[in-house]
Amino acid sequence: MALTAGLGNAFASLSGLPFGYYVPLAVLAVGMGSYGGSLALGRQRILGSVLGAALLVVGYEGLAAVPMPLALALTLAALRLLGGALGLQVGYKVGGIIVVMGWLVHGGQLAGWIGLRLGWTCFGVMLALLSLRLFWPNRSLVLAFADTEALLAELQRLYGDLADRLDPATAAVTAGSPPVGVERYRALRARLLALRRQRPSLQEELGHNAGRHPLYRLIEGFDRAASRLVNASGALVRRQPPLGDPSLAARLNRAEAELLRCLVERMGLWRRLLKAAPGALPRPPAEVLRLPESWTALEQALHDPAMDGASLERLERLAARLMLCRQAAQAIRDGEASWRLLRLHP
Repeated sequence: MALTAGLGNAFASLSGLPFGYYVPLAVLAVGMGSYGGSLALGRQRILGSVLGAALLVVGYEGLAAVPMPLALALTLAALRLLGGALGLQVGYKVGGIIVVMGWLVHGGQLAGWIGLRLGWTCFGVMLALLSLRLFWPNRSLVLAFADTEALLAELQRLYGDLADRLDPATAAVTAGSPPVGVERYRALRARLLALRRQRPSLQEELGHNAGRHPLYRLIEGFDRAASRLVNASGALVRRQPPLGDPSLAARLNRAEAELLRCLVERMGLWRRLLKAAPGALPRPPAEVLRLPESWTALEQALHDPAMDGASLERLERLAARLMLCRQAAQAIRDGEASWRLLRLHP
């Protein structure tokens, strides 16, 4: 960014035209970590500049008979209303600066100042986008895939720890301790929200009708699956497993642990497939997710007469955990189903 701003400033100085400092200002204003984000900011800045310049000319000439403070306030209010109607989120701020500076500082040279200001701003935005392509080729799509892979890695570790809590070797240690992983669950929620905030820059990068782009739909599918997995993990974290039960409860806990480890392995496969095709449409898993036999045999275990002796509270805890595990497994299956369908019919 410093190199690009310096080159832009040098070019503006060598050109001999005034107001060349708007070039490095535009470079610094739209520079972001990805091409899509800078493209969105650059578009907002150019549209805001054009809108501010148009309202400045209309207000300066049409409201000449109105006192200057009132005329300036009316012009800024019109800019805010029109900017909101056009969906400008930051562009109207640039337009407001143009209105105020043009009215108060450059009132006697509006024609030349507005043309040069818009020209230098457009040049700075294009220079910033070109530099992102040449010097910092960090695309929003690559960032989205990398962040999705990092989110899956955190989910892997959390689900692995949840499975370890059900291991008889560690059950005695965790039985009297408070639920673990609440802070990690909150961190996962924050990471998921941060991934969703990248959507606008990703849409800008993919261009017109980005919502139907295969890669955008794939990111949405990963988001839905990750959201369900995060919610299930949060509920599992807050619910202690029923430890110290007879053999039947131990069997249920063992089946749940094997299922969680199966999901951990599946998320690891997702990560490998994502890494194998950065920025491209990866191939889905070759085989459908197969659940452990101990988990599929739980239907018969729940009808065991030994369950009649368990307390209602313990049965409710078992049922809630089994339902949450089923939701997590279904999230993996639904995600892979949409992934395969997208691969067949992009």
